[in-house]
Amino acid sequence: MTRTGTRRRGRRYSYYSCAGCEQRGKSVCKGRHIRMEALDELVIEGIADRLLSPARIELLLAGLLERNAAKDRAVDGRRAAIEGELANVRDRLSRLYRAIEDDIVTLDDDLKGRIEHLKQERDIAQASLERLTHQAATSAAITPQRISAFADLMRDKLRNGDTQARKAWIGSLITRIEVDDDRIRVIGETPVLAAAVTGQNPPSPGVRGFVRNWRARQDSNLLPQD
Repeated sequence: MTRTGTRRRGRRYSYYSCAGCEQRGKSVCKGRHIRMEALDELVIEGIADRLLSPARIELLLAGLLERNAAKDRAVDGRRAAIEGELANVRDRLSRLYRAIEDDIVTLDDDLKGRIEHLKQERDIAQASLERLTHQAATSAAITPQRISAFADLMRDKLRNGDTQARKAWIGSLITRIEVDDDRIRVIGETPVLAAAVTGQNPPSPGVRGFVRNWRARQDSNLLPQD
């Protein structure tokens, strides 16, 4: 949809209108107009009240959280195994160093190669452990407290920010908005919502548009009731 407007009795009225109808005529689409203020309020309040409640966000992210929990259990098992490997390699290196210091063994080329191989095993295990720690921290970032704080912040931004800021915040979460005769559909993606909750998806300066989804059988000049 695109923004249009008219002026009556000295007042200007703004609408969202079907872009196809506006640009190519009603032979393309019998789309109609809807008052900008009315649609903005419906969308913003609907998102604030229905989507941005902690209970609703938790429900939307339930599948993702369940997968994360299963991944965390697998990560815990893998971490324990790597920690065991790392402790074993460090112990073997320590025993070799003591043997060299006590003149029990001679530091020849073969022993140098053995020590270098153990060091490589130690470094690989340490790097793997660090990666698992990072993954666990990212997975644990979605908590009830964080969801609640995110919901409060977003509701405040939507209700108290200026028009462009509110649209930017919506655009950072929502893929598209479809306007039908009797309902408005707000469509998004769970990974995008999860990234926003964890602070990995800052609001985009761009603003996505509204998508027309009118029923063609209705008259094209109907306006929404107050």
